[in-house]
Amino acid sequence: MSNFTVALIEEAVAASPAPLVCNQVEYHPYLDQTKVRQVCAHHGLAVVAYSPVAKGRVKSDATLARIGRAHGKTPAQICLRWLVQQGVAAIPRTSRIERLSENIDLFDFVLSDEEMAEIFQMGDAAGRITDFAFAPKWD
Repeated sequence: MSNFTVALIEEAVAASPAPLVCNQVEYHPYLDQTKVRQVCAHHGLAVVAYSPVAKGRVKSDATLARIGRAHGKTPAQICLRWLVQQGVAAIPRTSRIERLSENIDLFDFVLSDEEMAEIFQMGDAAGRITDFAFAPKWD
């Protein structure tokens, strides 16, 4: 599935004779996807995050930069690690070859509970970057 809201997930699960596997949604620190993540977990669906670095916006974020300095990492790496620690599959896009190595270099550190909470606090329902006229009413 892609861009399924809580209501659409429930409808799809009820209607599908085959097991559903994942829901690909916009997800980054600026967008609270708690409701979608919870219903996905309830139904055993993986969450796949597109635009996980908010189309590059995280690179100039002061909070992510501060946390990154504590770990010797970039704001983008902090953002991707935050997603990975939630069990979310992040699919960052890059047009720069040097970013490929940076995007995978997330497994030699762990964010503390306090750091995770601080990043969660950055999100709200108005943080969506990708929103089309034909989109559903988001959770």
